[in-house]
This record gives sequence, structure tokens and C-alpha cells, in this order.
Amino acid sequence: MPKIKLVAMDIDDTLLDDKKNISLQNKTAIQSALDDGVKIVLSSGRTFNGMIEYLDELGIEGNDQFVIIDGGGVVQTVSGHIIYQQTLSNAAYRKIDKYVVDNGLHYNAVDVEGNTYTSNRDFIDKYTVLQAFENNKGLIIKSPDELPNDFEIVKAILNEDGSKLDAITPEVNDLFGKNHYVVRTDVGFLEIMPQHVDKGNALLHLADHLGIDIKNTLAIGDGANDIPMLKQAGVSVVMENAAESIKEIADFVTKNNNESGVATAFEKYVLN
Repeated sequence: MPKIKLVAMDIDDTLLDDKKNISLQNKTAIQSALDDGVKIVLSSGRTFNGMIEYLDELGIEGNDQFVIIDGGGVVQTVSGHIIYQQTLSNAAYRKIDKYVVDNGLHYNAVDVEGNTYTSNRDFIDKYTVLQAFENNKGLIIKSPDELPNDFEIVKAILNEDGSKLDAITPEVNDLFGKNHYVVRTDVGFLEIMPQHVDKGNALLHLADHLGIDIKNTLAIGDGANDIPMLKQAGVSVVMENAAESIKEIADFVTKNNNESGVATAFEKYVLN
């Protein structure tokens, strides 16, 4: 088996347990890999601010360590140097906002600096509040008309309870799927991103930047937005807590996120 030189790892329900903690076993395995010179890349739909505490806890820092953020829209060093970035145009942002307003839906958008925006004024849904909390930059309530004409976003996130998102997902795909990447990232999150933006393409860009053959990479995840990354990586590891359809594409199904499944995968493929 090729030597693993880079591990791209989802955060929520993968690295973290259900209490949003990193287990001692996971932390120890990751530190051992870092000591061996393996690149450990947190790859998440979160913004950079939403993962800082975990990077700090793992001791991942500097201009020679990297993160994939915003679902693959941005690849940057931990110290903040951007090596790859894709955005949605102002016109696309306005089209999404119009759809939300016309249909009485709730959403937020994230800009290149990790700020959270919404044009919802009468009611701010719990998922938008959570997004703003994780981003740790507050919530900006403005419509596109109140923003600069060249204002662009990394992604928009439709936020509704699960059953409502189930109902509107086909229509959202019909309206935006042809020219954008539409993916359900959690129960209350339906994300719209630039076309061809996903964790898989981000991994390819990063591996190329580092001169690492894609066969020497390993990806670990559990969700639908991890699928492109799992398919691109040389080795794909899926958490036991993932859906069966995602487990089908795995080279290895590891233990669940409450049983230090990341450490188990590292012991099998990385620390050898």
C-alpha cells in the first residue's frame, strides 16, 4: 500500500464525538502522524474561525500546514495564506436571496472573510444562529441591495428543519444545480456553492500544490459533502456512524465518532 503523506479529515461526526470533543486516542494518533511528517488537513464546511479551537488543540499551526474550509471553496495555510479560492458572483447571490425571500425561507451566506450574512429580518432561524456562533464573527443582517455591487460569497446555506429541506431540495437542485454544487450537509443545512467546488477538488488542488501524488492521500468522513473527497483520495475511510450509501464507497469502515474511529483508521493506514 502507498505511504500516506496527507490525511484530509472531516470535523463534525468524524474527528469530534457527539459532545464536540476530540478524544485522547484521536489526539494522540494525530500527533504521532504529525511527528512523522504527515500533513493533517481538517476539511470542513465550517469557516476557518469555526475550526481554530480544534487546530489549536491538535497543535496544527504555521504556514506549512493547511485547511480546507467552506466545503472546499477555500484552501489555505493555517496561518492564513490562501492558495485556492472560489466564490459565487453577486448575480448568483442575488438570485439565491430572491428565491429565499419569494418562498419565505431562511438562509445565511458566508463571505471570503468568514462573515455570516442574512437578509431575514423577522425571524432568525436556529441554524443561522449556530452558523454565526461557530464563525465567531457575529451576524450581519443586510439584503444584497445594501451591500457593494461587487460583493461575492463563498456559499449560501438554506436553513430549515429536516422535513422542509427534504421537500424543497428537488426544486433547489432544479433551479441551481446545473450551474452550482448543491449538497445537504446536515439535517438543517442545504448548501449552494460554486460549480465544481467540493472537498474532492480542494484535495486535488492541495495535493498538487504540495507535490503529493493523490494515491498517497487518505480521506476520512461521514457525510454527503465528504463523498467527493472520499472518491478522490488514494484511501477512503468512512465512519461507522455514516449512512450505508456512503459506507459503500469506502475502502475501510472505521469505528464511530464516539469510539475514536479516526485513531483506528490512523493505526491501520498511517502509523505503520
